[in-house]
Amino acid sequence: MVTSLSSNDHHALDEAKAEVAAAEAVEKQTLPEAPLGIMATSGPVRSPLVTLAWIAPGTIWLLLFLIAPLLMIVLVSLWERTPVGFEAFSFTGAAYGRLFETSVYTNTLRDTVIRSVIITLLCILIGYPIAFFLARCVKTVKFQIALFIVVLAPFWVAYVVRIVSWLPVLGRQGLINYFLVNVLQVVQEPVDALFYSTFAITLALIQLYVLFMVTPIFFQLATLDNASVEAARDLGATPSRVFREVIFPLSLPGVLIGCIFVFVLTMGEFATVRLIGGGTIQSVGTIVYEAYVLPDLPKAAAGATILVAVMTVGVAIMLRFSKIREVV
Repeated sequence: MVTSLSSNDHHALDEAKAEVAAAEAVEKQTLPEAPLGIMATSGPVRSPLVTLAWIAPGTIWLLLFLIAPLLMIVLVSLWERTPVGFEAFSFTGAAYGRLFETSVYTNTLRDTVIRSVIITLLCILIGYPIAFFLARCVKTVKFQIALFIVVLAPFWVAYVVRIVSWLPVLGRQGLINYFLVNVLQVVQEPVDALFYSTFAITLALIQLYVLFMVTPIFFQLATLDNASVEAARDLGATPSRVFREVIFPLSLPGVLIGCIFVFVLTMGEFATVRLIGGGTIQSVGTIVYEAYVLPDLPKAAAGATILVAVMTVGVAIMLRFSKIREVV
């Protein structure tokens, strides 16, 4: 049934419409304050020129010192070899053919990757407890800084000096052999395997690069939100479970950064391998160096190109399987 509105109803409806219109007018008057609230949370709006000025220095730095050298290495690997270097703009893949004429490069690349992975894992096992102790067990910032400086102290010595210093420790007349032969008398002759060996190279590289694992883990643990830890404890979690399910997952970004540093640096090593290995053990870096000295610059560039590609694949695998985004 349809009923008509009375005059009183029409009058009440008009008053309601007037009140709505008045409310909308008041709301429109307050609208200019809304962009200020948005700016407070999103930041000021910059012009494209200002944004370009901010990103230009970093972009130029990356182009000049990262992208350009990599592109140059790839180009040189494709140029033709000459007795004094290479002939530019004469493209050929012969350098890669010379690199894989024998299985030396393939085997060395495999050994280098395996050695880098082992060193990275050992650096985690050594560096994580050190970083955890400094960040979570030492309560005062003053002692944290003091102990961190103690950890950092060996790295104030020159790189080559730290390499050569392993000779009086691992050499035939070194400290370890002296104790084994003269003090403990467990062997009759000095152990040659302690020096000029894979063991010596691994030990030296761990000592050289473990700080690159300790530092990011330390800073990640030091900035860890204690609210999550306290919440887990309040819910009855044991200390081991708190570490396993709260602290360690939240420290994974630092672990990942340390792994990338150690893996990339040990993959490209050649000075340590050359000095500690005594020329009996090779790495991809030593093969590239030998090709450079010949000189066979395209072959050296080809070896370096493949090395960079393998490093990139290794870093991509770590980023893919670490699930770091989900953790964060």
